Parts: sequence; C-alpha cells; structure tokens
Amino acid sequence: MLSLNWLKNEDNVVYGKDEELVPVLAKDLVIPDLQKKIDQFRASPVKEGVTLRGGRRSSVLIFIPDLYFDTDMVMGGNVWLYLGEMRPAYCVYKPWDPAACGC
Repeated sequence: MLSLNWLKNEDNVVYGKDEELVPVLAKDLVIPDLQKKIDQFRASPVKEGVTLRGGRRSSVLIFIPDLYFDTDMVMGGNVWLYLGEMRPAYCVYKPWDPAACGC
C-alpha cells in the first residue's frame, strides 16, 4: 500500500527525466501513450491521482505526492508513478528551464 513513509525511503524511489524513464516504462507496462497520459495529468492533476491499466496485467498510479498526501516532500510537486510495493516508485520530472522564468 502506498504510504508517505515508503516514498520517503530513498531505496524505494527512482528519479529521472521524462525522456529517460517514460519510454522504458511505457514498453514495460505496455502503455504506448504513457507520455501523453502523464502530460495530460501534469496539465490537470487530481488529488487522488489516476490509475492506468496496461498490458500483461499491469497498472500504474500517476499522482503528485504533495496533493495526494496533502503535505510537502522533496520532489513532491512532480508527477510520480507507483507500480506497487515490489517495484520502485518513479519520480518523472522536466528539467528546470531558466529561459522560461526570464532568468
């Protein structure tokens, strides 16, 4: 079961950029449009997250920990993917673009 303490344990988490993690996970989960689903969720997140079903009896919870647990944690404002306690949780993020803020 997903818990905040489980996510805070660094042994249970993999951090990576969208372009690094999503293609591998999309293939593994048999969800070809995973990047599109993540982008849609990022644009319109919901507190309880969204569960997607993939092939080979797989599923993934797409969520934002700061919303889901109503707290503040390191990297908790990013989109995360939870595949169950037997697999790591994946924090997928877009790198900060200094040009976007006018810095």
